[in-house]
Amino acid sequence: MVSKRPSKLYRDPANAKCMGVCAGMADYLDMKVGAVRILTVLAVLFTGGWPLVFVYFVMGFYLDKKPADMYEDEREEQFWKETRKSPDWSTSELRRRFRDVERRTSEMEAYVTSKRFRLDRELKALED
Repeated sequence: MVSKRPSKLYRDPANAKCMGVCAGMADYLDMKVGAVRILTVLAVLFTGGWPLVFVYFVMGFYLDKKPADMYEDEREEQFWKETRKSPDWSTSELRRRFRDVERRTSEMEAYVTSKRFRLDRELKALED
């Protein structure tokens, strides 16, 4: 079974022309697949090619297929793409999000333990 690790490079047979290596690299780097394919072809043409073709096929056999259910939703997919692009930014963004969650939790806790909460609950019970 293939583990789902969004930070890992996979080949993407769903968007593949040959083995899905370029499609996987495009997904990993958050680039257009066509641009990666063109860069790959240019690299093969201008470098003599055979070593790159060999590496391509090795990657095609070595890399795992991208799981179909890699991300729960589009928001999670965007988060992981941003994380791969700039991990430092994502760390500070996560820190900011956790601070925000902690602040909201503290506010909720203060409300639930307040006299106002008990009064609101008693008034709601009277309405029912």
